Amino acid sequence: MNGGGIPWPKAWTKRRRAIGKLTYSLRDCAIFLLLFLLSSALCLVLRHMDPNNDTSYVAVIFLLEVFLTAFLTDGYVFGVLSAVLSVLAVDYAFTAPYWKVSFVITGFPLTFFVMMFISVATSMITSRARHMAAMAREAERQKIYSNLLRAVSHDIRTPLTGIVGATNVLLEEEENLSPQQRRELLADANEDAQWLIRVVENLLSVTRLGAENTKLIKTLEAAEEVIEGSVAKFSKRYPQIKIKVLLPEQLLMVPMDPLLIQQVLTNLLENAALHGGDVTCVEVGLERKDDDWVMITVSDDGQGIAPEKLPTLFDGSAQSGPRSDVKRNMGIGLSLCRTVVRAHGGRISAKNKQGGGASFCVELPMKEDTHEDQG
Repeated sequence: MNGGGIPWPKAWTKRRRAIGKLTYSLRDCAIFLLLFLLSSALCLVLRHMDPNNDTSYVAVIFLLEVFLTAFLTDGYVFGVLSAVLSVLAVDYAFTAPYWKVSFVITGFPLTFFVMMFISVATSMITSRARHMAAMAREAERQKIYSNLLRAVSHDIRTPLTGIVGATNVLLEEEENLSPQQRRELLADANEDAQWLIRVVENLLSVTRLGAENTKLIKTLEAAEEVIEGSVAKFSKRYPQIKIKVLLPEQLLMVPMDPLLIQQVLTNLLENAALHGGDVTCVEVGLERKDDDWVMITVSDDGQGIAPEKLPTLFDGSAQSGPRSDVKRNMGIGLSLCRTVVRAHGGRISAKNKQGGGASFCVELPMKEDTHEDQG
């Protein structure tokens, strides 16, 4: 659980060991204390305002407090503690004789067991739901990495084969080659080497996502600066393509890993240049979608995307270029884009424009998701 969406500091969500295998966090302590104190204060105020001194509502309020504590905290500790203290509070402060504890009052055992049952049952249900969600995320992660590995094996092998073939011809047929043929072979080898560099850059980005238990580290970054970095890198590689950047007047600060998001935008820009056909212009747009999201679009004026490829474009299995040019497969590039964007809690999509060309859309949340798997 995430404590109702409150942006808790990481120090407060860190699990600490109490006794044996029991763990707790400062967040759970704060939630428990806040709910218990609010319930107690509310009952005291209502009792003070009621001239008939009717306290029938007290048990209902504390039952709700026990349920919310068990639902919003991790494990069983604070749910059970809330149940015990709530029963004592009802007995001590809201059942005659007031301000005295009496375990022989009628209904005491029933109240205690009802609250305890609610606490344990709620904790079991939320723990099971959290476990199922974690299993679903792990299955999705394994699927993504399997697709990435498949794409990597192809994207590394193909340019290496081209480089070895070109250099072998240069070494073995040096005397029989004309200067023009040498230049063509060197150009092919250089192009394959550049492609291999881009594959390695993507691999480095994949490793930055970390292993199974590594958390993505996000900081507030100006989205405009990240876009400008990708555009500058793209312009050096493809000076023949005109690039147009549309930025809003307002500075948009977005929680992100800037290097990973810059790699995503670089991949999308290069995808337009390599697979868009006769692309002469690429447009990059940034806008605030609403209070919680920003949208970055990368559009080109090329031939667009084949409709049958759209459903599998980001899973690493799609060939973005013609079959005769399989080395220009963007499998790992687009798979990485989806992996990185999802790791940021965002969305990525692609479509064909009505006037021709393709358009990719990256949506990122402006509020950092503080959810952490608490085990």
